[in-house]
Amino acid sequence: MKSIMLPAFFLCIASLFASSAMAADACEVVLCMYGKTTGNDGGKECSSAERSFFNIVKKNKHGFLPSHTADARKAFLLECQSADTAIIGQIINKFGRIRS
Repeated sequence: MKSIMLPAFFLCIASLFASSAMAADACEVVLCMYGKTTGNDGGKECSSAERSFFNIVKKNKHGFLPSHTADARKAFLLECQSADTAIIGQIINKFGRIRS
C-alpha cells in the first residue's frame, strides 16, 4: 500500500506546481493587457500574460463565439480583486472579442 501512495502523492504535488507555474495571474494579465490597450508594449515580461488572455477562447461546433469569449475573458480578469472594473471594461472592449 505504501508503494502506491508515495508515487501518487508526488504526482499530485507535481501537478499542483505545474498548473500554477503555467497559468498567469489575473492581476498580471490586467496590467499587461491595460498596457496593450494604451499602446505600450510590456515586452517579454507580458508575453505569457497576453498568451493566457488570448488562449481563453469559446467556440461550438459552428466555430468561434466572440461574445462568449469576451464573457469568459472578463470573468478571468475579474478574479483580480484590485483591478478597476473600468479598466477591465476597456480591455474587453478592445480585445475581448478578437480571436488572437
